[in-house]
Amino acid sequence: MRYGVFRLHSHRIAVTAVLLAAVITGLTMFYSESILVAGKPRALPIYSVETSEKKVAMGFNCAWDNADIPQLIRIFNTYGIRGTFFVSGSWCNKFPESVKALHDAGHEIGSHSNTHADMTQMNREEVLEQITRCNQKIRDITGTSATLFRMPSGAYNDLVIETIRSQGMEAIQWDCDSIDYQNPTPEEMKARIIGKLQNGSILLFHSGAQNTPAALPGIIEAIQAQGYEIVPVSELILPAPYTIDHEGRQHSENPR
Repeated sequence: MRYGVFRLHSHRIAVTAVLLAAVITGLTMFYSESILVAGKPRALPIYSVETSEKKVAMGFNCAWDNADIPQLIRIFNTYGIRGTFFVSGSWCNKFPESVKALHDAGHEIGSHSNTHADMTQMNREEVLEQITRCNQKIRDITGTSATLFRMPSGAYNDLVIETIRSQGMEAIQWDCDSIDYQNPTPEEMKARIIGKLQNGSILLFHSGAQNTPAALPGIIEAIQAQGYEIVPVSELILPAPYTIDHEGRQHSENPR
């Protein structure tokens, strides 16, 4: 009797194993077919740049407050450097004088979408509207066209990246995040940036963040002490032809 129970139990185990193997095989085939159907790698923005030159770029997202803009301009002037300020269309509506002041001070103005909404939830027409409406506002204020786009909250998918590039713009992310929106101390912000800094790094800051103005002098001095030149993003990224690896690092097909 015990032997019969043992045989029945063994049979059930064998059947279960066969079923599991079939499920695993089916899933593997499904995902393999899904990858093949996609037919192309995922579209990625530029997180950083592969370069032998000791250059980095500082990018500021401007979507909420503008109270610290005069102070940021003074700090940048003190160190003789220029940054890239990604402004939303709603920020342009509220603070056109700040957009103009940044542009007049020599800083690069990029787009941060029109309404700072989650663009991954939009169709192509809606994504395109976010791009074109903000670009028009930038042109109206500065007389220049934005060539760079940073996605709200860093959220993107293939559709977002491909639509940005269809407008002759480049999608920009970052590899050094100050997390200034979480109000870390200036020392903590500096440690985060310097700990990850490398040739071709793109930094993330925000206008209106509580401790950013206090942290910037120390961060800038530490960056320069390591021999890096701080440039606008457009002077850091590479022209076509280029590739972007799986980590979002841009590589020239004609390395410099």
